[in-house]
Amino acid sequence: MRGSFFAAVLGLLLLVMGGLFWYASQQRLPAGLTVSGWHVGGMPFTAFDAALDARIAALGRTPVQLRTSAYGLPPLQTTYAQLGVQASAAELRRQLDGLRRGTPWERAGERWRLRHASLELRVTLPPADLAAALRAAWKPLFEAKPVDAQRVITPDDRVTYVAEQTVPRIDAAKLAEALLAAAPKIASLAGERGAGVAIADVPLVQEAPRVTVASLRAEGIERKIAQFTTEYVVSSAGRRHNIESTAATVQDMMLKPGDVFDYAKVIENTQKTFGYQEAPVILDGKIVPGVGGGICQVSTTLYNAVLRSGLEIVERRNHSLPISYVPLGQDATFSTGYINFRFRNNTGYGLLIRTVAANGMLTVKLFGRLPEDISYDIDSKIVKTIEPPVKYVKNSSLRRGEQRKVLDGKRGFVVETTRIKRQNGKIIGTELISRDTYSPQPTVIAINSGADAGDGEGTELPAPHVEDGIAGPKFR
Repeated sequence: MRGSFFAAVLGLLLLVMGGLFWYASQQRLPAGLTVSGWHVGGMPFTAFDAALDARIAALGRTPVQLRTSAYGLPPLQTTYAQLGVQASAAELRRQLDGLRRGTPWERAGERWRLRHASLELRVTLPPADLAAALRAAWKPLFEAKPVDAQRVITPDDRVTYVAEQTVPRIDAAKLAEALLAAAPKIASLAGERGAGVAIADVPLVQEAPRVTVASLRAEGIERKIAQFTTEYVVSSAGRRHNIESTAATVQDMMLKPGDVFDYAKVIENTQKTFGYQEAPVILDGKIVPGVGGGICQVSTTLYNAVLRSGLEIVERRNHSLPISYVPLGQDATFSTGYINFRFRNNTGYGLLIRTVAANGMLTVKLFGRLPEDISYDIDSKIVKTIEPPVKYVKNSSLRRGEQRKVLDGKRGFVVETTRIKRQNGKIIGTELISRDTYSPQPTVIAINSGADAGDGEGTELPAPHVEDGIAGPKFR
């Protein structure tokens, strides 16, 4: 009896094993399975593979007509495949791979799991691929470039703007979404060409340039806040070239809030772009032939505009000798590697520098934002006069004991400059800007004393640096 029981159990086990093997070995899809609404349950594997490929191909062949009003472009006749449609058949097959691979137990478990399941065939249309396909057909939509807005300063110094120009661009993401929404469903395709799809209005967006009127206005260039003019009518051709070339480099320079203007960089850029010509420079307190003479007229003119706009002076020094085109105490010299002119835009807004150098007149205008009831005056006063020293030079051609004046000396000065701040014409603050010393030029006397001549006391630069130029002297 015990033998009969074991035989019965063994038979049942073999029956179950056989059924499981049969269940796992079926070459058909599980009953009730759908793929994107397409009923594929019970379909042989090979038939499903062929039908899936056929339906994907039919989707790709589906004709598409795209229209746009931009640039009067003609309608585009194309297909989903040409536009870059992608159907993830491999991904779908990986989901079904467990029906064909693995142990009988694993295949049977996967078949049981997928019965009456609903899988999706993922169909995508990457916007980048779509845009690339459209670029070849509708070149004008991609070749047109937006135009930056422009700030225009009128002859009467008003700040105006020329609006930017936008261009239409295809919104590839929205177009891809619309095309996929209108695409025939895999369930409706049976290997034939799908029904045509027409998009009446291709979605467009307007591409703006990097510079817009809004971005320009945000810089805070509202009006002219200061202006100063100096004259260079009597300058030589070389000095005129140096002044006008340096002014051209400064023209339309824009300083952001907190930026520091660096005149040394202006000189360097001007030298590279225009080159400097021969014109007198200052060397060791004397006017001598050199290269770059006149560059300090630009820095001085700019300095005066800066003073009158309340900007912060970071670095500035006066010439060693008085100059003629501005009052004492209101000049700004330059010496490569030794003396620079720098100021900071402390207005909290953008600052635009404009220059006009023509007909012997140099004008610097500053545009930005400054309360209209605020103004600045500049007051420079001589607080000390320095008498010229006497300098003796030996001249053996004179009679023994004879002396002769060769050059009259010139006085030097100590000058204090104050900036006066006003609101509605009323003084609300004063600031000592500088205390400058202009060296006297010695009276030169030739003498023949029969011995070495001594020099009287004099005030000279501690080292001979070229001012108001970039090199010197130049003697022919």
